[in-house]
Amino acid sequence: MELALVLAVILTALVFEYINGFHDTANSIATVVGTKVLTPRQAIVLAAVTNLLGAFTGLAVAKTISSGLVEDFYVTPGVLICALLGAIVWNLITWWFAMPSSSTHALVGGLCGAVMAFAVCKMQVNHNGPGDKPITSIWSALKWEEVKDKHIKNLIEPSPALLAALGNEANRDGTHKLMVEGREVTAVSFSGRVKEVEDTVVKELAGIKHKVVVPMFTSPVVGFVGGFILMAILYFVLRSWRPVVVNKVFGKLQLVSSAYMGFSHGMNDATKCMGIITLALVAATSKGHLDGSWLHWMSTPKVPEAVVVNGIQTWNEIPIISRAIGWLPNWLQFGYMPGPADLKNPPVPWWVVVTCALTMAAGTAAGGWKIIKTMGHRMVKLQPVHGFAAETTAATVLAVTGSLGMPVSTTHAITTSIMGVGCAKRFSALKLGVVERIIWAWLLTVPCAGGVAFVLVYLIGKLGWLSL
Repeated sequence: MELALVLAVILTALVFEYINGFHDTANSIATVVGTKVLTPRQAIVLAAVTNLLGAFTGLAVAKTISSGLVEDFYVTPGVLICALLGAIVWNLITWWFAMPSSSTHALVGGLCGAVMAFAVCKMQVNHNGPGDKPITSIWSALKWEEVKDKHIKNLIEPSPALLAALGNEANRDGTHKLMVEGREVTAVSFSGRVKEVEDTVVKELAGIKHKVVVPMFTSPVVGFVGGFILMAILYFVLRSWRPVVVNKVFGKLQLVSSAYMGFSHGMNDATKCMGIITLALVAATSKGHLDGSWLHWMSTPKVPEAVVVNGIQTWNEIPIISRAIGWLPNWLQFGYMPGPADLKNPPVPWWVVVTCALTMAAGTAAGGWKIIKTMGHRMVKLQPVHGFAAETTAATVLAVTGSLGMPVSTTHAITTSIMGVGCAKRFSALKLGVVERIIWAWLLTVPCAGGVAFVLVYLIGKLGWLSL
C-alpha cells in the first residue's frame, strides 16, 4: 500500500509539473509574444528549450522544498498527494479565468495546509509527535523560522601536499575527503582538474518566514522598482534614437532576454517538483517502505555512498549538467568545475531531475494562451524595448533568489516587472482593472490552495485512509 502511495505521489507531482509548465508558460514568453518579436509557436519552442536547460542548473529550491519548510514527521505519501491536489486545483481555476497566479505559492500553500491537517488528525488520535513528544499546536508541523549554519564552499587552487596525497585518485571525478598534514581536506576533481574546497560557515535565516513569506512581498517590489528604473535608464539612453532603430535593435535583444527568462523560470519552477518527489522518497526511505522492494533503487541515502581507496573517501555525486560537460573536449569545458557533493543532505536523484525537467518542458510546449493574452496584451501595450526591460529584470530576480534557495513566484516577478515598465512609460498606460484582479489572485493563492489541501487531508483522516 505504501509503495503504491509513493508511486501516486510521483505521478501527481508530475501532473502538477506539467500543469505548472503550461500555466506558467506565459511568464517566460508573454512579453516576446506581446511585442510581436516572435510568433506564439516560436516563443513556446524557445521557452521549452530554455526551461529544460534551466531545470538542470541549480537545485537550491528543490532542497528548500524537500527539507526546509515542513517537519519530516508530518509528511506521508497521502499528505503530499493532497498538497499537490490543492495546488493543482487552484492552478486550474486561475488558468481557466486567465489569472496569472503563482504556482510556487500554490504548492507552498498546499504543502503547509496538508501537514497542518495531518497534525490536527494526530492530535485527535494520540497527540504523539516526533520523538513521542506531545503535539501542542498544528503550527508545530511547519518550520516557520530557523537560524542555521550555512556552509559556503569555494573552490581554490590545491596545495602541492594535497595533490601528492591524492595521487592517482585525482583522476577519479567526484568529491574526495582525505587527511593532509594532520588536517581533513575536501577536494573536487573533474576531467583531470583538481580544486581544494574552502569551507566558510555563516549564519543563515531559514524556514517559511525567510524563504517564502519575506521573498513573497519583496520580490514583487524589486520587480516593479527594477523594471521602472531599467526602463527609465533606457528612455534616457535611447532618447535620440529613431523608433525604427530602437525596435530593430531590441527586437534582437529581446530574444536573449526571453531565453534568459525561460532559463531562470526552469531553474526556479521545475526544481519545486523535484523537491516534492525527493521529500516523498526521503520520508519513504526513513520509514523503511522502500527496503526490500523492487523500488529500492528509488531510496535516497542519508549521505552519498563513498568509495574508499588508500584511505581516501570519494563521492561520485556528479550533477547531470556536469556529466554532460564532461563529455566535451577539455578545451570546450573552459575550466568548468562542479560544486562539491553535499554530504549531509540527501541528494536529488538524477532520474528525478531528468523526469521533472522533461515534464516541465512538455507542459511549456502545451502553452497557456489565456494567460499569455492577459500578460502580453491586456496589462500594458508593449514594444520590444519594454519587453527586454521586463524580462531582464524578472529573470535576474529569479536567478538570484533561485540560487539562494527561495521558491519565489515567477508570476510575481514578471508581472510586477511589466507593471514597472508600464509606469515608466506613463502611469495611464497601466490598466488598473486587470492589475487589481491579478493582485486578488495573488492574495488568495496560499490560503485557497492550503485550504483545499487541509480539507482533503482532514477528510481522508476521518475516513481512516490516512496512516497515523
